[in-house]
Amino acid sequence: MSITRAGCMLAALLAAMPANAQSAEEPEPGGGDIVVTGQAEMQDRGTISRQARAITRKQNWHDRPLARFEDRLCPGILGLKPDYAALMIDRIRANAERLKMWMADDTGCEPNLVIAFVEDGKAAMADYERKYGYRFRLLPLEDRRDLLGADGPVRVWTMTQTRTRDGMPIYESGSLIDPPVSRQAMAHSKIYLSTREDILQVVILFDLAAVQGKSLVQLADYATMRGLARTVPPEGEQAMDTILGLFSVPSGRAPAEMTEFDRAYLASLYDSIPNLPATARILGVNRQLRLARVAEEDEGGR
Repeated sequence: MSITRAGCMLAALLAAMPANAQSAEEPEPGGGDIVVTGQAEMQDRGTISRQARAITRKQNWHDRPLARFEDRLCPGILGLKPDYAALMIDRIRANAERLKMWMADDTGCEPNLVIAFVEDGKAAMADYERKYGYRFRLLPLEDRRDLLGADGPVRVWTMTQTRTRDGMPIYESGSLIDPPVSRQAMAHSKIYLSTREDILQVVILFDLAAVQGKSLVQLADYATMRGLARTVPPEGEQAMDTILGLFSVPSGRAPAEMTEFDRAYLASLYDSIPNLPATARILGVNRQLRLARVAEEDEGGR
């Protein structure tokens, strides 16, 4: 889906938002709380890989890459007071810069990671689909169901495009007898793939009622994990060590920010070339966790 179409969608969603939408607020700092810091014992490699796979949207693990941003990143926020929006944007940009992502100038860029706070995201998307249903034509059925029908306080619409390893677009086919074709020289091996999956634009809708009591850091880090990667919240009763559980676990158990696992997951996704198979990214989370622990120990020994 083109960025122009995404812009039209945002305009329609803005029309559905109240003019004076309430804002998420930063909680008051605690008074006499005692904070104990320490390093948790690292889980075994198999557990980490299973968790990484569980929060990744299902796909072909061996023959497809995971989607990630390759263009300049420009976050934008709708529905918050300007001061709060600026703090969230600064946090998201800091998270992205830690990954050495290509950043757009924040003084006048066109947002391609758009976060909106609305009264009812499900109703807003349903209304948009009734008016502009043809824009969902190329959206996979599972993604369309999650976007329009799934319950929950957050909706994420990720627009991607398959490109060659060098960044040339491979356009979708309109029929089964005319599949997309990519002609490249020496573009495939046992290590990397001939194509990559680029994220063009992401729209994240938060229901206002659900964000009450959440800090701006939590919301920014959650948006980072949902926007920079095609992730899903953990399912079931097992509590995973990830900010993606922000809306599915009791408030007291939700992480205050992105966890060590979350940062390792994103570090693995944005490490090296963009056309590695998904399995390589999943297995790479263990490596990134070890590197982070070594760096922390070196820093502590100084």
